[in-house]
Amino acid sequence: MSGSSGLAVSPREGSAAARTRPRAWMLSPYALPVRAVRLWVRCLLPLSIWFSVGQLLRFGLTVAGSELSHGSGREWRLAGVMFLLAVMVMLTMIVTIGMLHSLRGALVETRARREEGSEEDEPFFGGVERAIVAFATVYLAWEWYVDDARQFADADMERYAEQYDQYQAALLNRILADAEGKPPPPAPTPPEAGTNLIMDVRTALIFMAVTFVLRYVVALLYARKGGRALALTLAFCELAFTFYGLAVVLQTSSMSSGWLGERAFTHWWNDTWANLEAAIPGWETFWSTLDEIRPHVGAVVVQTLIWLALTVLVFGAYSEDARDLIRGTRLERAGTLVEQRTHALTRRSLGHLTVRLGWDKWPPVLNALRFIVRGGPSLFAMTCLGYVAIAIAAGYAERGAYYLIGTAHRQLDWEVYQIPVRFAVDLLSMTLLLCLMAAAFDLSATRQRLNSSASEASADE
Repeated sequence: MSGSSGLAVSPREGSAAARTRPRAWMLSPYALPVRAVRLWVRCLLPLSIWFSVGQLLRFGLTVAGSELSHGSGREWRLAGVMFLLAVMVMLTMIVTIGMLHSLRGALVETRARREEGSEEDEPFFGGVERAIVAFATVYLAWEWYVDDARQFADADMERYAEQYDQYQAALLNRILADAEGKPPPPAPTPPEAGTNLIMDVRTALIFMAVTFVLRYVVALLYARKGGRALALTLAFCELAFTFYGLAVVLQTSSMSSGWLGERAFTHWWNDTWANLEAAIPGWETFWSTLDEIRPHVGAVVVQTLIWLALTVLVFGAYSEDARDLIRGTRLERAGTLVEQRTHALTRRSLGHLTVRLGWDKWPPVLNALRFIVRGGPSLFAMTCLGYVAIAIAAGYAERGAYYLIGTAHRQLDWEVYQIPVRFAVDLLSMTLLLCLMAAAFDLSATRQRLNSSASEASADE
């Protein structure tokens, strides 16, 4: 990569560029781990504060959801539990944005742009307003809420575990009574613990319809006026509508799965697939190999891309205009022709349709991914390698902590010991992961800026 010494700059600008320009070896993609660790050491305190606050809020909402799910009017209580789940996911996204915001000022690219005067210090809520809607879209599209829902259900199951003990004891009494020839006691009621997210279809439909109307109205207002409050409301409506909709889908799919399995089309499809496996050589081997590769691609490549895209969204290096996505490509000319040959009313109608369908949230994400691609394959490969290394190191760290604690403990003691161990491991893995993504963004943005400066200098010459 060539430098930017050919630019005609003032002494003040030249000294600023000299101060902010990193060393040559720090611009290499292979320096990414070093940059990430340096960033982690520098920003560990604010990252730890954000993470601790987020975990405390998640714990409080989880306990509140467990308490709310038991009592009279259970179906309406479960609707409230689903609402609390949406609040918890919303807070998780805000905390993640806060952690990334605390890293922004420590980036080399941010300091360089601020010294040049091309970027000002952005308040925290400015980053939330810009990124929360796209963040919610990605969070829902890639099903990151599954772990949150599992945490809600597991907490309820642990806090009301005696219901399972009583249920098993009642089943055992029925078996013993039947073996002794005595009349068996009445069948026990299945426990409610761990089912605080399983709603009745009718109740879920009501709340899904309400949140859909709210989402539609808020999306129109946000498209016209914008603003922080509308952005947060729209993101929350997206979460609530999706969760209530999933409750409907899960209940209806469980009721229709048996009916679908008996249809003639299902039998025809299963028989056709079995015939293909028997007739085509290597068919079963191909799909088994693909099934082995697919989880690794989804767990590493796709997850790394998503985290990088979210980092770019929070740092603001993207555009909300769909035309910027195709700028510099062959599709730009086609888009220009379509724009010139269509009526203004048609373009306005398509714009309203895009907002109502929710397609307007994807251009920021796609522009962010395009920004990542410009960083080069080596940088992305190093980011994936760092992602895997953090996951493996977190697993070994947790096993090492349990090894140091020892095995001569009761089960209840183990449950107490696991709390600080899991908190520390999650803290280290999450902070290192965000530092890795921020360092990858910083390196990519710095390389692109220096390349652009060198290209401009060559054009001036």
